[in-house]
Order: sequence, then C-alpha cells, then structure tokens
Amino acid sequence: MKALTLISKLLPLVLLLSLVSCSQKPAAFDYGKVENGVYLNSYFDFSMQMPEGWAVQSRDQMENIANTGKKMLSGSDTNLEAVLSAAEVNVANLLAVFEKEMGSPVEYNPNIMIVAENLQHAPGIKSGFDYLYQSRKLLMQGQFQYDYLSENFELVEFDGVEFYRMDARVNFTDLEIKQHYYATVRNGFSFNVIISYVSDAQKTVLFESLGSMRFGK
Repeated sequence: MKALTLISKLLPLVLLLSLVSCSQKPAAFDYGKVENGVYLNSYFDFSMQMPEGWAVQSRDQMENIANTGKKMLSGSDTNLEAVLSAAEVNVANLLAVFEKEMGSPVEYNPNIMIVAENLQHAPGIKSGFDYLYQSRKLLMQGQFQYDYLSENFELVEFDGVEFYRMDARVNFTDLEIKQHYYATVRNGFSFNVIISYVSDAQKTVLFESLGSMRFGK
C-alpha cells in the first residue's frame, strides 16, 4: 500500500520542460485559489469546478510532489537533474487536487494538476502541440519509463480554447494508471492540465471537472 501511495504522488509528473533558466514571473501573475469548490485564477482568467469532497493540496505539498517527480524523472542522471532544476525557475505549480488525502489507504488516488510555464525565451512554442512535442522528448529521456506515451496529439477545445492532448499509461503491479496531459499557450505561458486515474468511474469524475473549465474571452 505504501508503494501505491507513493506512485500516486509521482505519476502526475509536472512537465518541467527545460526551456530557459532565468526569467521572472509577471508582477500580475496569480497562483489562483479554490473558493466554494471552484479553482479561480485571475491571470489566466480561468475557472474550474473541483470534484466534490476532493483534497486540495497546499503550496508546500505541491512543491513536495514536484520535487519528488523531478528526482524520479532524473534518477542518477546529474545532467538531466541540473536541466530540470534550471527549468523550475519558470514553472508554477498552480493546483493539485486528489480524491483522498495523501497517504489514505486506497488502491490509487486519482488527481488533477495544473502547471504553467513561462515561455518568454521560447518563441518557437506557439501552441500546446509545440509544448507537448518538447515535453515528450524530455519525458522519453528520463529514468521513469512509461509503457505508452502518445506521439500524436489530439486537438480538443474547452470553452472555445484550443488544447492539445497527450496520453500516457504505466503498469504498476496489477494497476494500469492512465494520464492525459492537456496543453495550451495563454498569456505568454504554457497552461497545462494533467489528470491521472485507474478506473472508468474516476475518469468520469475527472472529465466532469475538465468540462467545467471556463476562460474569459
């Protein structure tokens, strides 16, 4: 059970794309907040309904998840670890929400994560497709091995905003853990929503939250 709890922390790997190493977040940048079960972010003019009763993680908890994911991805590769550490300057972990409190005795703890990354010095990234293309290359270099990582990125829309989707799967003991990475470019940042689950029932709940995403026009 301890291993399953650990893997539920590690699998929502933040993308940590190594684009640049020294940029500032804009003064108006907003990490967002959850009010009455809704995540709100003024900088991205974004809102999303959280699944009822799910556990929203604090900033400290999100940083711990991100640090653990970085160590898992880099393994003993010190060069890759340095690249990921440099990328952290530009990465903002905006939201992490799990069905149960971390450490709960469950088979798998499904989750939603939202991560933004400053693209100030990456003018070649114009869309979520470009971002996922580069992210996939980085994930393929890491020590953590996915059983499946899609090469073709599906175009999807949420509230009229174009995202691209990358699918991932990994088998752990008797579980097949599934992830969907959704990426778009907004206000000079990549804006990424990542969901992880094992069952169709969990997927249904997560997709209901995805369907509630709203953006200001």
